[in-house]
Amino acid sequence: MLDNWLALPTGVFIAMVSSTVGIGGGILWMPFLLIILKLSPENAVVTSLMIQTAGMGSGSLAYWRQKQVDFRLMGLLLALTIPGIAFGAWLTRMVNATQLELVLGVLTLLTAFIFVSASQIYGDAGRNRVQLKIAGRYGWAVTFMSIASGMLSVSVGEWLVPLMRSKMELRMTTAVATSIATIFGTCILGSSFHLLMGGHANTAALAWAVPGVILGGQIGPRLAERTNDRVLKELFVFLLTLIGIHLIYNSY
Repeated sequence: MLDNWLALPTGVFIAMVSSTVGIGGGILWMPFLLIILKLSPENAVVTSLMIQTAGMGSGSLAYWRQKQVDFRLMGLLLALTIPGIAFGAWLTRMVNATQLELVLGVLTLLTAFIFVSASQIYGDAGRNRVQLKIAGRYGWAVTFMSIASGMLSVSVGEWLVPLMRSKMELRMTTAVATSIATIFGTCILGSSFHLLMGGHANTAALAWAVPGVILGGQIGPRLAERTNDRVLKELFVFLLTLIGIHLIYNSY
């Protein structure tokens, strides 16, 4: 498909936004793959997860070099996501394209609402690390969130960052860095489950998107150090709202 080349600039943009705000990018990749490239739901989910694996791997490496990732917290969160990701991968095969677009649209608007309503303190005040017993109190929420990751390739980062900021009281840089590293792990898990269930990715889209997300994944962490996170959050919420409305409209 000639439109596959659009995945390159889109990959740079999405990876920059993802690694700056602390999300996985699936909430932005799925609309692109479904609406612009017109992939089937199952094909789009696997492709999105594999693209994010490259982008989040690049972003994780950048944050690891900055020594910002809480690896103990990341390990706990990954363990909690396994059941939800497996169940979500199975659900992808139970819904049609119209239903998936509707669910994705609603989820996109919900994500925008969470970012608006989350009581986050701007700036970088907070803890560098959190005790695992405190993080474990919210394990049920992480497992529930991960269903969307397996079903729609929407990462847990969209909810993890507000959770780590408002409930675990982590610094913004630590929350974003740990979220990106966790998403990298969930993308590997999600891709593996889908491939084991017979799914496959669109190789042409991958070939264009992967160089873009690797480049964007390196730019994002540097951009985060120089940009006010309030401005980034407002731009992200605006973009999510437009996408969510469009997806819901398309589903009817």
